[in-house]
Amino acid sequence: MLSSQRSRLDTRGRWLSFCLLALAVACGSSVKRVDPVAETRQEPRVAAPPEPQARAELRVGTSFDYAPFSTRDAAGAPQGFDVELAEQLASDLGLELVWVPFRWTSLQSQLTSDALDVAMGGVTWQPARAVLGHMTRSVARGGPCVLGDPAAARVAVNRGGVLELWARGHWPDRELITVTDNTSLPSLLESRSVGAIVTDSFERKAFQRPGWAVTCEPPLARKVYWVAPARAGDLGPRIDAWLLVNIPRVLAAQARWFGEQQRLDATTHLVDLLARRFAFMPIVAALKAEQGLPIEDLAREAEVLLAVGQSARRLGLPEQPVGELFALTISLSKAVQRRQREASRLDLAAQVRPAVLALGERILQALVEARSEGQLGRLTLVDLELLSPWLSPPEREQLLTSLRALGS
Repeated sequence: MLSSQRSRLDTRGRWLSFCLLALAVACGSSVKRVDPVAETRQEPRVAAPPEPQARAELRVGTSFDYAPFSTRDAAGAPQGFDVELAEQLASDLGLELVWVPFRWTSLQSQLTSDALDVAMGGVTWQPARAVLGHMTRSVARGGPCVLGDPAAARVAVNRGGVLELWARGHWPDRELITVTDNTSLPSLLESRSVGAIVTDSFERKAFQRPGWAVTCEPPLARKVYWVAPARAGDLGPRIDAWLLVNIPRVLAAQARWFGEQQRLDATTHLVDLLARRFAFMPIVAALKAEQGLPIEDLAREAEVLLAVGQSARRLGLPEQPVGELFALTISLSKAVQRRQREASRLDLAAQVRPAVLALGERILQALVEARSEGQLGRLTLVDLELLSPWLSPPEREQLLTSLRALGS
């Protein structure tokens, strides 16, 4: 009896195994032969924990020697206007902030060698820098200052920055003492090693000592963030977009670190971009003269205006007043070229013209922003003071009229 039952069970088992195998084949499954004894001897399989994902970095270059933009406190921790904004920027972009110290003399080489992503530390916009990478919206505006005797024969200035260029341009006959440690300048004046030092309207508050005379130029220099060429295409627009939506935070940082708030509205941004374009014109004039090229190039001007019209339509701007504005800008640019030349090592075709064209596109985008805020109709000549190094009062009046027409 037991033998008969066992036989029927074995038969049923074989039949069940056959049915399962047939079902698996019918469903297109692969069948793996498993040794049940060996299977029971295997250790339980535990899934390995996922590898931690490294957080993307934002490598911010700064000098740590330029108050109030970037210094260190008594404990050695970074502090300053740009330090605060860099921390907020990295946090909002979901990036890990990594500080990369630089000297002003090596800043450009560090940017072009991809040693850092963006320089944030009181960087001043200037044409020679603007052809490399991306220079963002301005976050502050100041000007050179002289502490001590402005007629001194010996003057000290930080090496490698905009202030050294300013000092050499203004005092070609003075003895200039250049230093790599910017914070050492006050001690040189205190010890009477020099009769004056060059700083700016931001830093002078940190350098000022009782009894020192102060002479400052108009605040025409714009402070920006300089994005490395390797990151210009992606990181540059992201930082600009962040600055636009975080204007209240930038103004709050200005109040904390500068003791004042400066205008950062759409028309101020637009005038800044126009100033950048005109700043290239003396360089364009010198490079054209070297190559024997005429100042006027009607064919190229026509191409530019055609492209402007196409971009205006794409951006929803009124084509005729935009075309008139750019035609006037070209006319004023030629006037600047006829009366100003600035020697430069830049390449006209490979560097300068692409930079000027890029500024044209950014000016159009700034026009969209200014029109959306309804500010163009309220512009005054005071708002165009930033253009005074290149344009006369009557020329600024012409530009003002053209800009106001876009506000109607």
